[in-house]
Amino acid sequence: MNASDAQIRAAITQVAADWYAAHRAGPLAEADRAAFLAWLKSSPIHIEEYLGVAAMERTLRAASDDPALSVDALVEMARGDPTGGVVDLTGPQVRYEPVPVRPIRRYWRSLAATACVIMAGIVILWPMRDGQGVAAVKAYRTTHGEQGVWPLTDGSTLHVNTDTAVTVRFSAAERLLEVDHGQVAVEVAHRDGRPFRIHAGSTDAVAVGTKFDVYRRPDATLITVVAGQVAVSVGPFAPPRTAGAGPPGGLRVGAGRQVRVIAGVLPSASEPTDLRETTAWLERKIVFEQRPLGAVADEFNRYNAIPFTIDDPALRRLSISGTFNAADTDSFAAFLESLDGVRVERLPTRFNVLNSHGKTGSRARNT
Repeated sequence: MNASDAQIRAAITQVAADWYAAHRAGPLAEADRAAFLAWLKSSPIHIEEYLGVAAMERTLRAASDDPALSVDALVEMARGDPTGGVVDLTGPQVRYEPVPVRPIRRYWRSLAATACVIMAGIVILWPMRDGQGVAAVKAYRTTHGEQGVWPLTDGSTLHVNTDTAVTVRFSAAERLLEVDHGQVAVEVAHRDGRPFRIHAGSTDAVAVGTKFDVYRRPDATLITVVAGQVAVSVGPFAPPRTAGAGPPGGLRVGAGRQVRVIAGVLPSASEPTDLRETTAWLERKIVFEQRPLGAVADEFNRYNAIPFTIDDPALRRLSISGTFNAADTDSFAAFLESLDGVRVERLPTRFNVLNSHGKTGSRARNT
């Protein structure tokens, strides 16, 4: 085999590794499945290399179970063996040498080392394809007032609210969603056998085949279950003990209930919650039922550039109810002006909500 043939073979190996990683990540879309079958049928070498990658991955798992053949030891062995035919998928230069006849034990040690290096190449290369595949990592960010919705490679759907930053990490063992700040809602694909974990500060949770909402605020983390169940716990962040296992010492939370974790303390039980209020943001709405005016104003301020400011503590406690478009500040200001004893001062940079005659405590509803 000359250098040109070796480079072609190495390129085919890389494509085979990509396809193998795609299959490990979950079911392929219809278009991707057709493309994969067309690629296989185009050459017997493609089939050979694809099966070779699968065999090497199995060899790697078997070797990892032997303490004497750890991944680090195998990589060092590969680097120190001048006669080994190791193909490095991550480097610009590709080298091929036939494996010489040698004792059986030495041959299998070299093969295991080769598997380690090739699988390391898969892990490095595959996430570059839009953050999808084995050990895939992808970040999702929204700015003030912005929302987004993205399909995930496992079939789940991720909704991201305003001012939110999350990272999705998919591996062969689990699906992990890390919430740095802000709010997300997830519809988890139940056909995927890997556990779906959520990590938000000190709060850790596991959900399978469910719909839930996570809101990581500066003062607390709220986890609301829309459908199914979620196991919630607090403490050091660590991988699950077994596939599908919930966190130790966790609290099972059912549909229509919410857990509020404050200062890393898990409550003794979940609480019932109004799902209409919790999920209204998915329709860019704000729904509030007998909520303090201050809390409602803060909710409007999450989505709009011109904020509502309320300095009067008694006015902030005023209980109100209503349903509004999250971006319609004018309608909300008009509603506040209709309340007895409330005056709204409209300035270029803010809405000042003032107590016009010192009377507070009334309850009002927007219709």
